[in-house]
Amino acid sequence: MATSAPPLPDAGPWARLRPWVDLQELPKHLANLLPFCLGTALAFWSSGAVDWTVFGVALLALFLLTDGTYIANEYFDFDNDRLNLTRIGGADQVGITTTGGTRVLVKGLIPRRHALVAAVVAFLLAIPVGLYLQIGLGTGPLTIPLGALALFIGWFYTAPPVRACYRGLGEAFIAVGQGLVVFGGFYVQRGFSLLPLVVSLPWLIALPALKIIREFPDYDADLATGKRGLTVRFGRARMAGVYDTLITLAVLALVPGYYLLHSPWFLLGLVPAWFLLRSAHLVADGRWQEVGQAEAAAVQGFIGMLLLPVALTVAFLGDALIGP
Repeated sequence: MATSAPPLPDAGPWARLRPWVDLQELPKHLANLLPFCLGTALAFWSSGAVDWTVFGVALLALFLLTDGTYIANEYFDFDNDRLNLTRIGGADQVGITTTGGTRVLVKGLIPRRHALVAAVVAFLLAIPVGLYLQIGLGTGPLTIPLGALALFIGWFYTAPPVRACYRGLGEAFIAVGQGLVVFGGFYVQRGFSLLPLVVSLPWLIALPALKIIREFPDYDADLATGKRGLTVRFGRARMAGVYDTLITLAVLALVPGYYLLHSPWFLLGLVPAWFLLRSAHLVADGRWQEVGQAEAAAVQGFIGMLLLPVALTVAFLGDALIGP
Protein backbone atom coordinates (compact mmCIF):
# COMPACT_ATOMS: atom_id res chain seq x y z
CA MET A 1 0.00 0.00 0.00
CA ALA A 2 1.47 3.32 -1.08
CA THR A 3 1.94 6.02 1.48
CA SER A 4 2.34 9.71 0.87
CA ALA A 5 5.58 11.42 1.83
CA PRO A 6 5.47 13.45 5.03
CA PRO A 7 5.12 17.20 4.49
CA LEU A 8 8.31 19.21 4.46
CA PRO A 9 8.88 21.22 7.65
CA ASP A 10 8.17 24.93 7.46
CA ALA A 11 11.37 26.81 6.74
CA GLY A 12 10.46 29.38 9.38
CA PRO A 13 10.20 33.17 9.17
CA TRP A 14 13.96 33.80 9.30
CA ALA A 15 14.63 31.52 6.34
CA ARG A 16 12.12 33.54 4.32
CA LEU A 17 13.44 36.88 5.58
CA ARG A 18 17.15 36.09 5.26
CA PRO A 19 17.35 36.53 1.45
CA TRP A 20 15.86 40.02 1.76
CA VAL A 21 18.40 40.92 4.44
CA ASP A 22 21.24 39.59 2.29
CA LEU A 23 19.94 41.39 -0.81
CA GLN A 24 20.39 44.77 0.88
CA GLU A 25 24.10 44.16 1.51
CA LEU A 26 23.82 45.87 4.88
CA PRO A 27 27.53 45.51 5.79
CA LYS A 28 28.43 47.39 2.59
CA HIS A 29 26.24 50.29 3.69
CA LEU A 30 29.34 51.26 5.68
CA ALA A 31 30.78 52.56 2.41
CA ASN A 32 28.16 55.34 2.56
CA LEU A 33 27.63 55.63 6.31
CA LEU A 34 31.29 56.31 7.09
CA PRO A 35 31.77 59.24 4.67
CA PHE A 36 28.43 60.69 5.82
CA CYS A 37 29.71 60.61 9.39
CA LEU A 38 32.92 62.27 8.19
CA GLY A 39 30.92 65.14 6.69
CA THR A 40 29.00 65.49 9.97
CA ALA A 41 32.22 65.39 12.01
CA LEU A 42 33.68 68.17 9.86
CA ALA A 43 30.55 70.24 10.47
CA PHE A 44 30.99 69.72 14.22
CA TRP A 45 34.72 70.54 14.02
CA SER A 46 34.01 73.81 12.22
CA SER A 47 31.05 74.93 14.36
CA GLY A 48 30.99 72.95 17.59
CA ALA A 49 27.38 71.83 17.06
CA VAL A 50 25.33 69.14 15.29
CA ASP A 51 21.58 69.17 14.67
CA TRP A 52 20.74 65.57 15.58
CA THR A 53 17.26 65.72 14.05
CA VAL A 54 18.77 66.72 10.72
CA PHE A 55 21.41 64.02 11.14
CA GLY A 56 18.80 61.31 11.73
CA VAL A 57 16.52 62.33 8.87
CA ALA A 58 19.44 62.70 6.45
CA LEU A 59 20.75 59.30 7.55
CA LEU A 60 17.36 57.76 6.76
CA ALA A 61 17.42 59.33 3.29
CA LEU A 62 20.94 58.00 2.76
CA PHE A 63 19.91 54.51 3.85
CA LEU A 64 17.00 54.44 1.41
CA LEU A 65 19.12 55.72 -1.48
CA THR A 66 21.86 53.20 -0.71
CA ASP A 67 19.36 50.36 -0.36
CA GLY A 68 17.71 51.25 -3.65
CA THR A 69 21.09 51.41 -5.36
CA TYR A 70 22.31 48.03 -4.13
CA ILE A 71 19.06 46.22 -4.91
CA ALA A 72 18.79 47.83 -8.36
CA ASN A 73 22.38 46.87 -9.10
CA GLU A 74 21.60 43.29 -8.14
CA TYR A 75 18.63 43.27 -10.50
CA PHE A 76 20.34 44.82 -13.52
CA ASP A 77 23.60 42.91 -12.97
CA PHE A 78 21.84 39.53 -12.90
CA ASP A 79 23.35 38.10 -16.10
CA ASN A 80 26.84 39.25 -15.10
CA ASP A 81 26.55 37.85 -11.57
CA ARG A 82 25.24 34.53 -12.92
CA LEU A 83 28.37 34.04 -15.02
CA ASN A 84 30.83 35.43 -12.48
CA LEU A 85 32.43 32.38 -10.87
CA THR A 86 35.88 33.98 -10.47
CA ARG A 87 34.58 36.74 -8.20
CA ILE A 88 36.19 37.53 -4.86
CA GLY A 89 34.61 35.02 -2.50
CA GLY A 90 34.16 32.26 -5.07
CA ALA A 91 30.77 31.03 -6.21
CA ASP A 92 28.94 31.34 -2.89
CA GLN A 93 30.76 33.38 -0.24
CA VAL A 94 29.23 36.80 0.41
CA GLY A 95 30.83 39.44 2.61
CA ILE A 96 31.86 43.05 2.83
CA THR A 97 34.89 42.53 0.57
CA THR A 98 33.36 40.15 -1.98
CA THR A 99 32.37 41.14 -5.52
CA GLY A 100 29.72 39.93 -7.93
CA GLY A 101 26.60 40.66 -5.90
CA THR A 102 24.88 38.72 -3.12
CA ARG A 103 23.92 35.65 -5.23
CA VAL A 104 20.37 35.94 -3.86
CA LEU A 105 18.78 36.44 -7.28
CA VAL A 106 21.22 34.09 -8.99
CA LYS A 107 20.15 31.31 -6.60
CA GLY A 108 16.48 32.13 -7.15
CA LEU A 109 15.85 32.89 -3.47
CA ILE A 110 13.79 35.97 -4.44
CA PRO A 111 11.98 36.54 -7.76
CA ARG A 112 13.85 39.15 -9.80
CA ARG A 113 10.76 41.30 -10.32
CA HIS A 114 10.29 41.53 -6.54
CA ALA A 115 13.81 42.93 -6.22
CA LEU A 116 13.06 45.53 -8.89
CA VAL A 117 9.92 46.61 -7.04
CA ALA A 118 11.86 46.84 -3.77
CA ALA A 119 14.50 49.08 -5.40
CA VAL A 120 11.86 51.42 -6.82
CA VAL A 121 10.05 51.58 -3.47
CA ALA A 122 13.28 52.46 -1.64
CA PHE A 123 13.98 55.32 -4.06
CA LEU A 124 10.38 56.58 -3.87
CA LEU A 125 10.47 56.57 -0.06
CA ALA A 126 13.66 58.66 -0.15
CA ILE A 127 11.85 61.50 -1.97
CA PRO A 128 9.52 62.67 0.86
CA VAL A 129 12.39 62.32 3.33
CA GLY A 130 14.50 64.65 1.19
CA LEU A 131 11.61 67.09 0.84
CA TYR A 132 11.19 67.15 4.63
CA LEU A 133 14.91 67.82 5.05
CA GLN A 134 14.86 70.88 2.81
CA ILE A 135 11.37 72.27 3.45
CA GLY A 136 10.64 71.07 6.98
CA LEU A 137 14.10 71.31 8.52
CA GLY A 138 15.48 74.12 6.35
CA THR A 139 18.72 72.43 5.33
CA GLY A 140 19.29 74.64 2.30
CA PRO A 141 18.26 74.87 -1.36
CA LEU A 142 20.81 72.30 -2.56
CA THR A 143 19.33 69.48 -0.48
CA ILE A 144 16.79 68.29 -3.04
CA PRO A 145 19.12 68.70 -6.07
CA LEU A 146 21.84 66.74 -4.23
CA GLY A 147 19.34 64.00 -3.44
CA ALA A 148 18.07 63.93 -7.01
CA LEU A 149 21.62 63.60 -8.32
CA ALA A 150 22.30 60.78 -5.85
CA LEU A 151 19.15 58.98 -7.03
CA PHE A 152 20.18 59.40 -10.67
CA ILE A 153 23.66 57.99 -9.97
CA GLY A 154 22.33 55.09 -7.90
CA TRP A 155 19.73 54.01 -10.47
CA PHE A 156 21.63 54.56 -13.70
CA TYR A 157 24.87 53.05 -12.42
CA THR A 158 23.55 49.75 -13.83
CA ALA A 159 20.09 50.59 -15.23
CA PRO A 160 19.47 51.32 -18.93
CA PRO A 161 19.73 53.44 -20.92
CA VAL A 162 22.82 54.87 -19.18
CA ARG A 163 24.28 51.70 -17.59
CA ALA A 164 27.32 53.69 -16.45
CA CYS A 165 29.40 50.77 -15.21
CA TYR A 166 28.88 48.99 -18.56
CA ARG A 167 30.22 51.99 -20.51
CA GLY A 168 33.41 52.78 -18.60
CA LEU A 169 31.70 55.46 -16.48
CA GLY A 170 31.35 53.43 -13.29
CA GLU A 171 34.46 54.89 -11.66
CA ALA A 172 33.30 58.45 -12.32
CA PHE A 173 29.80 57.71 -11.01
CA ILE A 174 31.27 56.24 -7.82
CA ALA A 175 33.60 59.20 -7.20
CA VAL A 176 30.83 61.76 -7.74
CA GLY A 177 28.29 59.77 -5.72
CA GLN A 178 30.60 59.34 -2.75
CA GLY A 179 31.64 62.97 -2.97
CA LEU A 180 27.95 63.83 -2.60
CA VAL A 181 27.77 61.78 0.59
CA VAL A 182 30.62 63.62 2.35
CA PHE A 183 29.54 67.00 1.04
CA GLY A 184 25.89 66.28 1.85
CA GLY A 185 26.68 65.23 5.43
CA PHE A 186 28.35 68.61 5.93
CA TYR A 187 25.91 70.67 3.88
CA VAL A 188 22.74 69.71 5.76
CA GLN A 189 24.46 70.85 8.96
CA ARG A 190 26.45 73.93 7.94
CA GLY A 191 25.69 74.82 4.31
CA PHE A 192 28.05 75.14 1.38
CA SER A 193 31.78 74.71 1.96
CA LEU A 194 34.76 73.22 0.16
CA LEU A 195 36.11 71.85 3.46
CA PRO A 196 34.50 68.38 3.16
CA LEU A 197 35.76 67.96 -0.40
CA VAL A 198 39.33 68.95 0.50
CA VAL A 199 39.47 66.66 3.54
CA SER A 200 37.84 63.72 1.74
CA LEU A 201 40.08 64.01 -1.33
CA PRO A 202 42.04 60.84 -0.42
CA TRP A 203 38.74 58.95 -0.21
CA LEU A 204 37.49 60.33 -3.52
CA ILE A 205 40.69 59.25 -5.28
CA ALA A 206 40.86 55.83 -3.62
CA LEU A 207 37.28 54.92 -4.56
CA PRO A 208 37.71 54.69 -8.35
CA ALA A 209 41.04 52.95 -7.74
CA LEU A 210 39.30 50.28 -5.70
CA LYS A 211 36.64 49.93 -8.38
CA ILE A 212 39.44 49.16 -10.84
CA ILE A 213 41.22 46.53 -8.73
CA ARG A 214 37.94 44.84 -7.81
CA GLU A 215 37.25 44.42 -11.53
CA PHE A 216 40.32 42.20 -11.91
CA PRO A 217 38.71 38.98 -10.55
CA ASP A 218 35.47 39.82 -12.39
CA TYR A 219 37.24 40.33 -15.73
CA ASP A 220 36.02 37.21 -17.55
CA ALA A 221 32.37 37.66 -16.56
CA ASP A 222 32.50 41.38 -17.41
CA LEU A 223 33.99 40.61 -20.82
CA ALA A 224 31.37 37.95 -21.54
CA THR A 225 28.42 40.20 -20.66
CA GLY A 226 29.64 43.41 -22.29
CA LYS A 227 30.34 45.14 -18.98
CA ARG A 228 33.04 47.39 -20.39
CA GLY A 229 34.54 48.98 -17.33
CA LEU A 230 37.98 50.52 -17.54
CA THR A 231 39.70 47.20 -16.81
CA VAL A 232 37.95 45.47 -19.72
CA ARG A 233 38.49 48.45 -22.02
CA PHE A 234 42.21 48.89 -21.39
CA GLY A 235 43.33 45.54 -19.96
CA ARG A 236 44.51 44.48 -16.52
CA ALA A 237 48.20 45.15 -17.15
CA ARG A 238 47.64 48.79 -18.05
CA MET A 239 45.08 49.37 -15.30
CA ALA A 240 47.45 47.89 -12.72
CA GLY A 241 49.68 50.91 -13.33
CA VAL A 242 46.70 53.24 -13.11
CA TYR A 243 45.69 51.64 -9.82
CA ASP A 244 49.12 52.15 -8.27
CA THR A 245 49.18 55.77 -9.45
CA LEU A 246 45.76 56.52 -7.97
CA ILE A 247 46.62 54.88 -4.65
CA THR A 248 49.83 56.92 -4.43
CA LEU A 249 47.86 60.10 -5.15
CA ALA A 250 45.25 59.14 -2.55
CA VAL A 251 47.92 58.79 0.14
CA LEU A 252 49.55 62.09 -0.87
CA ALA A 253 46.12 63.76 -0.77
CA LEU A 254 46.16 63.28 3.00
CA VAL A 255 48.66 66.14 3.25
CA PRO A 256 46.22 69.08 2.72
CA GLY A 257 44.02 67.70 5.49
CA TYR A 258 47.01 67.62 7.82
CA TYR A 259 47.69 71.30 7.24
CA LEU A 260 44.02 72.09 7.86
CA LEU A 261 43.95 70.21 11.13
CA HIS A 262 47.53 70.88 12.18
CA SER A 263 47.28 68.29 14.92
CA PRO A 264 48.94 64.96 15.79
CA TRP A 265 45.47 63.41 15.52
CA PHE A 266 45.96 63.40 11.77
CA LEU A 267 48.65 60.73 12.13
CA LEU A 268 45.73 58.30 12.32
CA GLY A 269 45.68 58.63 8.54
CA LEU A 270 48.79 56.44 8.46
CA VAL A 271 46.64 53.39 9.30
CA PRO A 272 44.53 53.38 6.10
CA ALA A 273 47.58 54.57 4.16
CA TRP A 274 49.43 51.41 5.22
CA PHE A 275 46.66 49.13 3.91
CA LEU A 276 46.39 51.08 0.66
CA LEU A 277 50.13 51.05 0.03
CA ARG A 278 50.31 47.36 0.88
CA SER A 279 47.66 46.73 -1.76
CA ALA A 280 49.51 48.88 -4.28
CA HIS A 281 52.73 47.00 -3.56
CA LEU A 282 51.10 43.65 -4.42
CA VAL A 283 49.88 45.10 -7.71
CA ALA A 284 53.22 46.79 -8.52
CA ASP A 285 54.97 43.44 -7.99
CA GLY A 286 52.80 41.92 -10.70
CA ARG A 287 51.04 39.61 -8.25
CA TRP A 288 47.68 40.66 -9.66
CA GLN A 289 48.31 37.93 -12.26
CA GLU A 290 47.73 35.30 -9.53
CA VAL A 291 44.08 34.91 -8.54
CA GLY A 292 44.76 34.68 -4.82
CA GLN A 293 47.12 37.65 -4.82
CA ALA A 294 44.75 39.77 -6.91
CA GLU A 295 42.04 39.08 -4.35
CA ALA A 296 44.43 39.93 -1.52
CA ALA A 297 45.30 43.25 -3.16
CA ALA A 298 41.61 44.06 -3.63
CA VAL A 299 40.75 43.14 -0.03
CA GLN A 300 43.67 45.12 1.43
CA GLY A 301 42.73 48.11 -0.68
CA PHE A 302 39.07 47.84 0.32
CA ILE A 303 39.98 47.77 4.02
CA GLY A 304 42.21 50.82 3.57
CA MET A 305 39.46 52.61 1.68
CA LEU A 306 36.93 51.99 4.47
CA LEU A 307 39.43 53.06 7.14
CA LEU A 308 40.08 56.42 5.45
CA PRO A 309 36.83 58.10 6.54
CA VAL A 310 37.10 56.39 9.94
CA ALA A 311 40.58 57.78 10.58
CA LEU A 312 39.63 61.25 9.34
CA THR A 313 36.44 61.30 11.42
CA VAL A 314 38.26 60.29 14.60
CA ALA A 315 41.04 62.80 13.89
CA PHE A 316 38.71 65.79 13.50
CA LEU A 317 36.46 64.73 16.40
CA GLY A 318 39.49 64.16 18.60
CA ASP A 319 40.82 67.61 17.78
CA ALA A 320 37.41 69.21 18.42
CA LEU A 321 36.64 67.40 21.69
CA ILE A 322 40.07 66.89 23.25
CA GLY A 323 42.36 69.27 21.39
CA PRO A 324 45.75 68.77 19.77
